[in-house]
Formats: sequence, structure tokens, C-alpha cells
Amino acid sequence: MIDFSLLGAPLALTGTLVAVLCAGLLRRDGRGASLSRLLAGAGMILALARLLSSPAGGRSPLVRLDGFAFAWQGLFLLGGLAFLLTSRLSERSVLLLLGSLTGMCLLASADHFFLLFLGLELMSLPVYLLVHSLRPDRRSLEASLKYFFAGSAAGGMFLFGMALYYAATGDMRLSAVVQWPFPGLAAAGIALMMAGALFKIGAFPLHFWLPDAYEAAEPELSGFMSTAVKAAGFLLLLRVLSAASAPGFPEASFWLPAVSAATMFFGNLLALRQKNLQRLLAYSSIAHAGTLLAGVWAWRQADFFPENGATLLVYLTAYLFMNTGAFLALRLSGASEVGDLAGLGARSPLAGGFFILMLLSLGGVPPTGGLLAKFFIIWDLLRAGGVWLASAVVLNSLLALGYYFRLVRCIALEPAAPEAKASGGFSFGALLVMAACAGVTLFLGLLPWVRGWMASLLSV
Repeated sequence: MIDFSLLGAPLALTGTLVAVLCAGLLRRDGRGASLSRLLAGAGMILALARLLSSPAGGRSPLVRLDGFAFAWQGLFLLGGLAFLLTSRLSERSVLLLLGSLTGMCLLASADHFFLLFLGLELMSLPVYLLVHSLRPDRRSLEASLKYFFAGSAAGGMFLFGMALYYAATGDMRLSAVVQWPFPGLAAAGIALMMAGALFKIGAFPLHFWLPDAYEAAEPELSGFMSTAVKAAGFLLLLRVLSAASAPGFPEASFWLPAVSAATMFFGNLLALRQKNLQRLLAYSSIAHAGTLLAGVWAWRQADFFPENGATLLVYLTAYLFMNTGAFLALRLSGASEVGDLAGLGARSPLAGGFFILMLLSLGGVPPTGGLLAKFFIIWDLLRAGGVWLASAVVLNSLLALGYYFRLVRCIALEPAAPEAKASGGFSFGALLVMAACAGVTLFLGLLPWVRGWMASLLSV
């Protein structure tokens, strides 16, 4: 039997989804969207409260609530709250957001491959629809379809990999101690499931859908996709990789350094050429995924030691706030091309200063959280013997500064064009998210001991 006390956050989100649906059916006075957003925000806060009150380290036949489930569900809910506060979502879009968050939290709690797949699909399908529904034009429809077909291919590969794994082991539990009568067949299944996770992450060469989807979506949605959805892809990869770490199983992570380096170089080199800001940040997101893959390899080499897992959590937390802030700054500035940022600091000091802080953190400039996150990745790589991969991370960090500093120069030093418009007003939700992003970005950069605290959380 499933212990439903371990599913506090997914159940709270499901109840909120039902409440929003009922509110939409009962209210026809034009205020349904505002009520839906209010209910969704309350539901996410309730889900966070239920998560904190759930039994730590609990486990039942299909679900578990270990430190990774705690941490990643918190990341998902924070990312969803930021998206909700900064967007004017319709009732339908609120329902899609709640459905996607429910899938993410279910994925985080899964202790069974089938439940992992169910959470993956429940997370993904609403996001495909959000790409087009928030900006209904031909370009977003094309990007949504490309995202849908890429996601379907990822889901199919994951499902086929599950079938091979079950045929080889006779068990689909993630934490099961299984025998390996057919190690080659099991390795093929694990490889296919990992490829499905790499699709969701947007790693090279499975990245082809990502730049178009991020460019065509609303900036707030692109921020949500590049942080919460990407974090879910990494959790999926970590769960599969941990299932392949039993004695007697072939090494399943030997390919990670090559994919990591290729992803970093590809993302940064193409970002240097971009003029569209959302596309530039999309390639930046690919490069950051490569850095995180290097951290995954170091974590695997350390036999899944919690401290190395805390490095990934520090990086994902920093990335959640700084990349959400960067896409929010795009929305507030009204800029779409690099040249549109000229003189933003003079036209709107608040938006310009906030954008510069987010860009400096993405580039790893002190004293921001981005620097500390990259330092921990490099430190773990050196301890794991990955000197050349650590050198690749350093080199790519220097490459990334090329386009981040180009944007900083446009904001702070270049004069505005005569026809440039002043930035619009800031809503209460946008100001709240801006304050949170700026505060956490600086907080993580100044307090390195937070890694030890996260390591103790992951050891639950």
C-alpha cells in the first residue's frame, strides 16, 4: 500500500487543481482568472507546508521521501510560485501550471520506474501547451510542436528503456537490490532512459528543440522551463543513474564527461553569436546544463556522497533564482534584441541594475551565488580526478563572460536610442520575485557553509 503521507505536496497541488477547476466553472463574471491565480498561489504555499511537515526518510512500495525528494520538490514549488507571480495567467494556464507542478513533485517522490515515467509525462504535457497558449502565434505553434515531438521521443525512449530494464531484472523499483542475469540488456535499458533524461535537460546533441521553444515562449515561461523543468530532468537522470550503481552492473557514466564538455562548448560558442536575447539565454541554459552534467559525473565518481549531491543542489538553487531573474528582467525591460538594452540603466535604474546582477551571477563573477556554485563543481571534479573536465568548465566560464559582459556593457555604458521607450511599471509580484532573486543570489555568494547544510538535508 502507498503511504499517502509521503505525497503531501502532490496531493495538495491536486486538490488545488480541482478547486481552481470548480471555481472556473462556478464564476462567470470575468474575475475567474484572478481567483484562479489566488487559489493556485495558496495551493503552492500549502504544498510547501505539507512538504515540510511530511515524515523525513519515509518509504512505501512506490514512493519515498528522501533528501533529494525534499530538496527538488522545494525547487519546483519555488519556480512555480515565481512564474505565477510574474505572469498574467488565464484560468486554463493556471490549470496547466498546477498539472505540471504535480507531475514534477510526483517524479521527485517516485521509487518505481513506472511512477517516474508517469510524473515525467504529467510534467511535460502541460508545458507543451503553455508554450503556445501564452503567446498564440505561428512561431510559438511551431516551437510547441517541435517541443512536443522531441518530448514524445524522449518519453518513448524512456518507456522502451523501462521495458528492457524489466526484462533484464524482473523488478522496476529504483531502490531494489536486483540480480543482473542479463547485464547487457539492463545496460541498454538504462542507456535509453538516460537519453530520455538528456532530452529534457537539453544536452548536446539532444538540444535541437530548446532554442526555438525558449525564444518563442513568453519570457516568464522560458524562465520556468530553464529552471524547474531542467531541474526535473536532472533529477530524472540522477534517479536512473543511482539505479545503475549496484554491484555487478556495467559502468553507466563513462560517457558523461564527453557529453558535458560538448554541451558546454556548443552552448557558449553559439550564445556568442546571438542577437535575440531569449535565444541567447537559451544557449546559455544549454551551457549551464553541461556544467551540471560535469557535477553529476563527479557525484557518481564519489559513490553518490551527499556532499557532492549538495554541490548540484547549490548550483540548481543559484540557477533557479539568477535565471528566473534574467528572464524577468527581459520582460520588464521590454527588450527582444541585444541592441534594445542600450541605455536601459539610464532609462530604468532598477531594471538595469537587477539585470546586471543576474548576468554577473550567471557568469560566475564574485560575490554572487554563480561563482560559488561553479567553484564547488570545479572542486568536486578535481577531487574526482577529472582535471581536464575541470579545465573545460573554467575555459567555458571565460567564454560565457564574453556575451554576459556584452549585455552588461549595453545596459550600463551605451547610450539609448532616441526612440527607445522607458520600461513599464513593476507589479507587486514582480517586485517580490526581484527581491527574492537578488537576495538569494547574493546570499549564496557570501555564505559557502550552505553547502554543508544542504549535504545534511540530502543525507536524510
